[in-house]
Order: sequence, then structure tokens, then C-alpha cells
Amino acid sequence: MNIEGLTIVVVASAAVSLEDLPMLKLTLLAVATLALSTATAHADVMIVDNNQKLSVDCAKDKAVHITGNKAEVTLKGTCDEVNISGNKATIKGSVLRANISGNENTLTLEAVDQILVTGNKNTVTYKQAAKAKQTGAANTGSDNKISQTK
Repeated sequence: MNIEGLTIVVVASAAVSLEDLPMLKLTLLAVATLALSTATAHADVMIVDNNQKLSVDCAKDKAVHITGNKAEVTLKGTCDEVNISGNKATIKGSVLRANISGNENTLTLEAVDQILVTGNKNTVTYKQAAKAKQTGAANTGSDNKISQTK
């Protein structure tokens, strides 16, 4: 089966008992459902290399995952999620949820609904909430700065 670039190969054994048929049908249905949901889902951007600089179109790529260090990312539109486990990244734009577990990252956000910082020495500034009534923030790391600007 080939669905928009996703290829699924189903291998069946000739020695399938009648008792196994319902489970085989259920397994094939689960695989087909997963394939359809994956084929229609938006892509994610994953940055694993160091010193990467890029612009992300949030209409196409809803989530950004940064594990590399010193990434510079500009978000166009509002992404659903940004996850940073790398260090010394610089992020600009708007996002619904920002999760920062890395260290010494700087986020300058136009809009954000949720901020979770578990890393250390991170700086997050934002102007307003994206969709929520107000921005929620949780900071369990140390030496982090989260502030709203005008």
C-alpha cells in the first residue's frame, strides 16, 4: 500500500489459522489507520546539527524540535509547539507551547500560550498570548528569566 509517499509492506504467512483472522484484520486496520493519519499529518522540523539557521513556515510544519546547539530559528505564523533540548538556541516568532529543557536559550516571542522551562539560564520574552486569555508559565529550572514585554 502506498499513501502519499508512505509505503507499507504487509507480509502474511500461509499458515494462518482461522482463530488468528480477527486479530490479523484488527492489526491490518490499525496499520492502515496509522498510515492514513500519518499521511495527512503536518510535518515536524527536527534540528539535530549544531549552528543551524532556518526559517520555519508554521502553516506547513506545526512543531519544531531542536536538539542541536546554537540554532537560530525564525517562526513564520504560529507553530503548535517548539521543543528545545539543545543549548544556546535563538528562537523568534509565535508558538502555542514552548518547552525548554536545554540551557542558555533565548526566545523572543510575539505570542505564546504555554511556557515550560526545565533547563537553566534561559530567557523567554513574549508580548501576548496566542489563543489563550493569558500566557501560562512554569519554571522548574534555575536562573531562568520569563517576562512579558509591550
